[in-house]
Amino acid sequence: MKYLLIHFLIFTILLFGAIALFYLYGKNIWMPYYKKYCTTQIQTVKVIKEECQPCPTLECNQTEPKIIEKECPTCPICPKPEILTPKQKLFRHLADSNFVRYPKKLTLIGLKYEQQLEVWGEDKGEQHLIATYPFTAFSGILGPKCKEGDRQIPEGIYGISYLNPNSKFHLSMRIDYPNAFDKKMAKKEHRSNLGGDIMIHGSDRTIGCIPIGDENIEQLYFLAEKVGIQNIKVILAPVDFRKMNVNITKANKHPWLRELYNKIKKEMEEFKK
Repeated sequence: MKYLLIHFLIFTILLFGAIALFYLYGKNIWMPYYKKYCTTQIQTVKVIKEECQPCPTLECNQTEPKIIEKECPTCPICPKPEILTPKQKLFRHLADSNFVRYPKKLTLIGLKYEQQLEVWGEDKGEQHLIATYPFTAFSGILGPKCKEGDRQIPEGIYGISYLNPNSKFHLSMRIDYPNAFDKKMAKKEHRSNLGGDIMIHGSDRTIGCIPIGDENIEQLYFLAEKVGIQNIKVILAPVDFRKMNVNITKANKHPWLRELYNKIKKEMEEFKK
């Protein structure tokens, strides 16, 4: 039994040694068979690179927005407004009325219903409208002034008695109310205390006067100084008689009113715009 085991061990060693020698030195013999029967055939995968085709898009009813390029219109450059002094504005008014020098005579027409003061200048016997100044305030109603405190602007033909450079309403020009006609009618009706100090002045407040604002009174005041107050006539009318008339009813308590309005209307006839 002992010899049998020894023989088996020797046989095993010789067998493995023979296999090792055959593996090392017998590759030419067994390698072709190994490749043919024992290894799995490796198949190579050929990668083909192809450009991607654009994906198809769905056709919609919506149209692509169109970009319309337009040139922006050039913005007009507005000229800066002229800044003129009242005296410069007066010169502009005179030039627009074809005056190359100061007029020899002035007529101021105050229209109560229209609340305007027209300034007319005489040149070679013809009347030219120089400027129109709006009233900046108004008191009373249409109709003549009869007494002090009635807040009425007089109606009639007047002059300028003096210029006041120290007025609390900037500048002022005193109208010589009451005139001879006012005093005569007051005497007939036994009225006294007719009032006075009716002014054309600046500012925007009044109780029976004619305010035309500070800037406008500066223009008119300067012009009055150049012309002279003795050459200024003032017509104060309830309405513009060149365009309309006043209906005097029988209930009117002043029977002389029609006579007064006829005089005013006649005085205004030569002043046509």
